[in-house]
Amino acid sequence: MSLIDEINALGADTKDALGRFMGNSELYEKMLKKYPKVVADSPVLEFAESGDIDAATSNAHALKGVTGNLSLTPLYKGYTEIVELFRGGETDKAIVILKETLEIQKKFLECISKYL
Repeated sequence: MSLIDEINALGADTKDALGRFMGNSELYEKMLKKYPKVVADSPVLEFAESGDIDAATSNAHALKGVTGNLSLTPLYKGYTEIVELFRGGETDKAIVILKETLEIQKKFLECISKYL
């Protein structure tokens, strides 16, 4: 199995992503391999738990954009909801969804790391 096959099995819409990347699977894989650094550079839970909701919202919004561009659908849906909840002042609910999303994200990161 390839990286693309494996992330597709995790729920990514790789057909959509490859359309966005003009069918260039090498470029798509290259961008997928950058995702772990983006995650490392954009902590959400730490900021949320420390009370810095603005930073948590900003990082969640950044991750929403990246996961949307990469068509990592389960993560995109999670981060979309998290951003909306933070912006709506529902921090506790956002943190619950965030923790669920981080479990899914962990699976994507483990998958991608096998190809680094």
